[in-house]
Amino acid sequence: MALLPSNVGVPGPEGPEGPQGPEGQQGPSGITSVRRKSELLFTGISLLVPQTTTNLINLIKTLTPTSGTFAPFFDTTNNKLVVFNNNSTVTFKINILGSWQGGSSSRSMEVDFVGTTGNRLVESRDVAVTTDTVSLPTFFSVDAGGNLATNGAAITIKSNGGNFTATTILLIAEQMVPTT
Repeated sequence: MALLPSNVGVPGPEGPEGPQGPEGQQGPSGITSVRRKSELLFTGISLLVPQTTTNLINLIKTLTPTSGTFAPFFDTTNNKLVVFNNNSTVTFKINILGSWQGGSSSRSMEVDFVGTTGNRLVESRDVAVTTDTVSLPTFFSVDAGGNLATNGAAITIKSNGGNFTATTILLIAEQMVPTT
């Protein structure tokens, strides 16, 4: 048995709650965020997507959405995708339903984000498909102060192998941002 100094007493037994007492409830983390989203649905339309590169926002901004609004991610004044200036991911998706005119063995849809590095999406379709659904999802890793956060990106669209007539368009962008 070790000898204790003369000014220290013998420790007493631990109580029922342990040496530090009961644990309290977890407090807030101090970091809170909220999802910001633009989701536009256009149905019952007949919109020509040409074989030449065309600005997507400019192409659809005159249409009346069945549901949703362009803000906060789709700037109809500058015809760009705009994001929050925050270090977080932006997810993007466009679904286009319709059909290519005539039969073509080689047809595809391209969506490009001008001013970003290599963010050109292409989906090819088989000639046997008469009503086409083109689905182009992607994400962007946004850096606060970076080009996408400060300048936005024009979104261009192009149909290859023939003009495309869209009957339904779903356009979604979302980002988690800190609450203010």
